Amino acid sequence: MTALIVLVLLTSFIPVEKIVAVVGNSPILHSDVEEVMVQMDLNPSGSYQVDSETPEYLEALEKLVESQLIVNAAVVAGFYPTDEEIQLLLEDELENNPIGTGTDTEYLSKMLADNQAAQIFVGRKVQASLQDMPQDSETYLVSNAELVEDMIMPRHISWIYLPILPSGPDFDVCMDEMVQLRARIVSGESFEEMAMEYSDDGSAMNGGYLGTFGLGEMTVAFEDAAFSLEEGEISEQVVTTFGIHIIRLDARNENGTIEASHILRIVPIDEDDIDRTMADADTILSDIRSSRLSFEDAARLYSRDRSSSESGGDMGMIPLKLWLHQVAEVVEELEMGTCSEPVVLESAGAVVLIKLLENTGEVNWNTYTEAELTGLVQQVIYQNTYNSIVDSLRNEIPVVYYLENTI
Repeated sequence: MTALIVLVLLTSFIPVEKIVAVVGNSPILHSDVEEVMVQMDLNPSGSYQVDSETPEYLEALEKLVESQLIVNAAVVAGFYPTDEEIQLLLEDELENNPIGTGTDTEYLSKMLADNQAAQIFVGRKVQASLQDMPQDSETYLVSNAELVEDMIMPRHISWIYLPILPSGPDFDVCMDEMVQLRARIVSGESFEEMAMEYSDDGSAMNGGYLGTFGLGEMTVAFEDAAFSLEEGEISEQVVTTFGIHIIRLDARNENGTIEASHILRIVPIDEDDIDRTMADADTILSDIRSSRLSFEDAARLYSRDRSSSESGGDMGMIPLKLWLHQVAEVVEELEMGTCSEPVVLESAGAVVLIKLLENTGEVNWNTYTEAELTGLVQQVIYQNTYNSIVDSLRNEIPVVYYLENTI
C-alpha cells in the first residue's frame, strides 16, 4: 500500500505535455510550438503561461496548424509514404546529415514522412496552377497587386549601415597571428601555402583564390583595401565583420573588376561588439532627431554601404520581403518620413537605421530580367495556391485550440 502511495506521489510530479491544438485527430504540443519558435530565431521563455500570450507564439502555432492540415489532406489523398519508403528516407537523412543521429528515430521518421507527403500534395496542386501560367509576367504581377504587396512589400527606403566589427582578446590574438603571417609572406613564403594552412575560409583549398569581383560585391573595407593594391601586392590586415583578412591583388581586368586572393582568420562578433555598434547608432540617431544632422548627411558620413551612402542612404524601391524579412518587419511599423530605432541584422553583421521614404510605390518591372519576372510569378502562384489549399482545408478539417486566449 505504501509503495502505491509513493508511486502516485512521484507521478504527480511528472509534467504532462500540454496540448495546444488538435487538427483532425492530430494533437499539436506546446513543445512543438517552442521548437518552431526557435527555428524562427525566437527565444521561448519555457513558460507556457508567458509564451502562449505572445503574437510570436500564435504565429508559430498557426504555422504548425497549416502544416498539419496539409499532412492530413496528403494522407487522405494517398501521398503518405510506406514503411519501406520511410525507412529509406531515414537512412538517407542520417547519411547526409550525421547530426541527426542524435535525434529520436521515431520522431525523425515521422517528420520526414510528413514533410514528403505535404510536399507532394502541395506540389501537385502548384504544378496544376503553373500550367495556366500567363505569358505576360508583368501584366500578371500588376493584376495581382495585393498578393504581390503581401509577398514582396515594395518600399522606397534609405538606410545607414554600420558593420559590426569583432574585438576583444580573441581578436587581439588573431591580429598578432596575422601580422606574423603577413611578415612571413612578404619575406618570401608562399601565399597559397599559408592560405591552405591557416585560412578559415572555404577558398583555402584554392590557395585563398576568390575569383573575379567588382565594386559592391564584397564588404566596403575589403573592397577599399583590394582595389587600392598594385598587382601582386599584399595588403595590411583588414578587419571586416567576418574577422581579419590579408589580401593579395592577383589581376586587374579591363572591365573594372579585379581578381584577388585572401587569408581569413574568423573572429566571431559577440555581445560587446553588438553593444558598441548599437551605441554608435544611438549617437547618430540622436544627432538626426535633434536636427544636428539630416538623415542624408549622416548616411554620407557614417554609412558603410557603398551602393547608397553617396546618395544619402537612398536604396530606391526595394522588394523588402524578398530581400531582408527583418527589415520588412521594421518598415511595416514606420510612418512615412520617419526613422527607425537601431536594428541589429545579425545575418548581415550590421546595425542599421532605416528611413521610410514612401509608404508604397509602383514597382518598375522593367528593372527585372525576364527570368526574375518568371520567378516572381511562380512565387505568387505558389503562395496563392498554398493559401487556397489552407483556406479550403480549414473548412474541411476541424481545428480545435486549447489556449486561454483565442485565435
